[in-house]
Amino acid sequence: MAGTIVAVATAVGLVACTNSTGGASEHAAQRNSALGAAVPEPAPLAGAANSAASGDAVAVTLALTSAKIRTADLTVAVRGASRVAQQADEAESITERAGGEVDADDRTGGSHASATLRLLVPPTALSTTLTALSRLGTEQSRQLSTTDVTEKVADVNSRVASAQQSIARLRTLFGSATKVADVIAIEDELSQREADLESLEAQQRALTRQTAMATITLRLVTAAAPAVVKHHTHRSGFVGGLQRGWDGFTAAVAWTADALGTLLPFLLFGIVVALGARWAWPRLRRPARTPESGPLPG
Repeated sequence: MAGTIVAVATAVGLVACTNSTGGASEHAAQRNSALGAAVPEPAPLAGAANSAASGDAVAVTLALTSAKIRTADLTVAVRGASRVAQQADEAESITERAGGEVDADDRTGGSHASATLRLLVPPTALSTTLTALSRLGTEQSRQLSTTDVTEKVADVNSRVASAQQSIARLRTLFGSATKVADVIAIEDELSQREADLESLEAQQRALTRQTAMATITLRLVTAAAPAVVKHHTHRSGFVGGLQRGWDGFTAAVAWTADALGTLLPFLLFGIVVALGARWAWPRLRRPARTPESGPLPG
């Protein structure tokens, strides 16, 4: 009984060591094999690991291409707000003809209509697709970036392979366990390893999508209307002087009228106050009459 528990605990400990950063030679061989796999696929990794064990991993790694994430941002100004939606539809058609797909489409209307599209195209068609999209209007800005994720892909692939092997071993131990304590210990460890594997496989799928297709963020905006420049002709001689004099006279009349209009309410108020004061002043200066005194009583 004690020997069975010790054996199970030892096996679980060995499985844990397989996924550690120090790793055994088997884990290192799998990582070297996975370095050459640009597209993370669990099945080919097992074959690659066997090839690494036979000494061919270095040659395979050097021969295969690297994994890269390519992104581009493009802003194009479209003449006329009503044509923004039309050009957005054309951008989707360009993407589909290049073998890609539309991942997101956000549009706004009005006098300043705009559209923001996230397009996915094969990396080999990135350059030609950008050229076609830039012809939808007037290109305002363009940004390209490339991120090499070869080692990250290889690391995730290696960890997935190790997790799969660990789970397989734990399931074998789980099938041969007879004691309740052993079953509970192995079951807990198996649940944790399966959760870790699901997380790693999610990273695999994300990396596969990012490296398999290039991402283009296209912004279509309404072009600003061209400014109208007024050209003033200046005449010389008598006619020119007469024209400038007339312009000065009309400007002076306009200024005078403006000033008169501003002062008129104050003038009217002053006239009313003056008339009121003229009417009230004589009455204020008139002396008050005193009653005449009568004869004294006898």
